[in-house]
Amino acid sequence: MATAQTFGRATVRDRVRRLGSPAEEARSFWTRASTWGLLLVLLYFALAGVSPFANEPVATRVVATSSAGGVLVERFSKLFIFLVCMIFVVQRHQSVRRLSMRMKLVTSFPILALLLSPVSQLATRTISSGVLLLAGTLLLYYIMSRYTLNEVLELLLVLGTATIVASIVFALALPQYGRDLLGGHDTAWKGIFMAKNYLGNVALYFLTVAVSYRGRTPLLRSVRASQILFCLIAIAFSRAATAYLLTAVYLVYVVTMKTLRGFRKKDYFVLCILLLVAFCATTVIIVAWPGFLFSLLGKDVTLTGRTEIWSAVIDSIAKRPLLGYGYDAFWLGLEGESYRIILTVSWALAQAQNGFLDVLLEMGAVGLTIVLLVFGFAFRDALTCLFRSRDDAQLRAVEWYLAIVILTLIYNLDESFLFTPKHLCWMIFLIACVGLKMEWMGLRVSTAHQPAPRIAPPEISTARIERRYALS
Repeated sequence: MATAQTFGRATVRDRVRRLGSPAEEARSFWTRASTWGLLLVLLYFALAGVSPFANEPVATRVVATSSAGGVLVERFSKLFIFLVCMIFVVQRHQSVRRLSMRMKLVTSFPILALLLSPVSQLATRTISSGVLLLAGTLLLYYIMSRYTLNEVLELLLVLGTATIVASIVFALALPQYGRDLLGGHDTAWKGIFMAKNYLGNVALYFLTVAVSYRGRTPLLRSVRASQILFCLIAIAFSRAATAYLLTAVYLVYVVTMKTLRGFRKKDYFVLCILLLVAFCATTVIIVAWPGFLFSLLGKDVTLTGRTEIWSAVIDSIAKRPLLGYGYDAFWLGLEGESYRIILTVSWALAQAQNGFLDVLLEMGAVGLTIVLLVFGFAFRDALTCLFRSRDDAQLRAVEWYLAIVILTLIYNLDESFLFTPKHLCWMIFLIACVGLKMEWMGLRVSTAHQPAPRIAPPEISTARIERRYALS
């Protein structure tokens, strides 16, 4: 309890210290060279370390970086980004250390990946990717310890505006790079990203940022409004069915949370239970009659071959169920165990099209347990804050964090970016997990320090007093 109180008090002190007028906040935020340097590092993760002018398929790129031809460039870039991240981390090493201790599960994943490198199919790649994942995780601790939530959203808003606008320009002016031609989708946009699904994925996460951000200047408010439009355009022209579905899910979520704010906490709980029942009923209907949903999404019952991939992947998991094949060391093209899957499905692959299956492939049941616990604690922290908090600013923050957690969970049933070393959406998910933990700890501290309600003495009637004296 003492550790929780210390962490909560430190969080409150940091927030109070960073509060100020909008003008002071603007001067102290964007006049720092470190802010712009951090923006460049986040741009690297947003692009997954791939040049926007690279036009080879994703699977081909993965095989190239695992071979002698591209391994030196790949390792050098990872080492460089690791050193840059460490420059930021050491500036606030005490705060980063505190957060890493509070987020033990998240911190333990890259450490476990490094410890399991001796059993990896490609130990050198596991070590380099594991080190980069650890550096990215520590960088997120630095961001959450230094910046307020609104500043974090502002950083992501600027990053999102730059990348989404650039993606639209590439798709219209440079179609040979900005459209997913090699993926067989001539009209689908991929922008400056590596694939159309990645564009739809990133655009949706940036859309949540723009919706949740509260602009502090007229310019930023106009950027926020335009970013919402740009993200919707990017999602529409990405032709990514999963992005379509989750955009609808997110919009329903936003409307639902706005409606819930007007309810009392008791009614709030009852309505959440009803929504959960409705969600379960919808899930049952989708499972019982999948053809209708798939026809709306433009997919067949096999989810464009995904079910065949999952079947082959499960066979490989059964061979190493406990520790897996090594972090970031399974999809090696025509090498190792991935060769058997590629021959089975007749499709060059770089992922299992399911984040949880990819974790099982790379880290086995041990890694999957960590991932499921991370999601479990994130939901616990979010629901606790929603049901117990009375602070509007805290509730708005928790609503955005929870939206990111829900989207990440659903996305990784169809795509894969759980604990991926170079993926901005995974980093945003970790921001949400850290933010939820901070809000939960702060709520516990504030609740523990609330004065106990004073109990009024019982009222004694006049008749009772007279009876007492009469007996005496």
